[in-house]
Amino acid sequence: MNKISKKTRGRGRTTQNTLRPISLSSNITLGHKYRFVSSSGTATAITPTSLLGAAGTYCYAANSAVQSFFQSVRVNRVQIWAPPASQGSSVTCSLEWVGIANQASNREVSDTSNSVTAPAKVDSRPPRLSLASFWQQPSSTALFTIVAPAGSIIDVTMSLIAQDDNSVAASIAVASGSLAYVYYLSLDPNATHRFTPVSLTTTT
Repeated sequence: MNKISKKTRGRGRTTQNTLRPISLSSNITLGHKYRFVSSSGTATAITPTSLLGAAGTYCYAANSAVQSFFQSVRVNRVQIWAPPASQGSSVTCSLEWVGIANQASNREVSDTSNSVTAPAKVDSRPPRLSLASFWQQPSSTALFTIVAPAGSIIDVTMSLIAQDDNSVAASIAVASGSLAYVYYLSLDPNATHRFTPVSLTTTT
């Protein structure tokens, strides 16, 4: 009886496994860290629609409206650095995650500093059973609330699923915009413009 070597048998199995393409996840998914600068310390709620607008849009109605490239978003991490206005003064930044109703409480993280060499810092990921820990489609529901005094730096890391002929695309009103141009909106809902993007083209 002819014996088939382990090496030969291994090649045979490999060939059999490549007779057809393997399955794949066809949705285009990516992750990115976006940076913003705060111009106001007002407590501001961040929504799925405002996140999708900040992630990237194109103008489809000149000086009127933009639409997000993405259909779904999930927050991975939020970081805030808030410097005191001057030596001897103090500053506080905070982040409050909204919990699922009747399932989890809101969870707040805050930090305070009175040193110009060491800003107040918040570094947090969405807690279990917070709204932000789940994939979200466009809506005005608050996922988390930020307090970041003027001059604060805000980094938001998010996962995104690209549009694929989806009927729930985020359409956002703007005051100015050139047709077919790309814009990255403020992190906060676009009417307030408190947290503007760093080194990306934006509009109001």
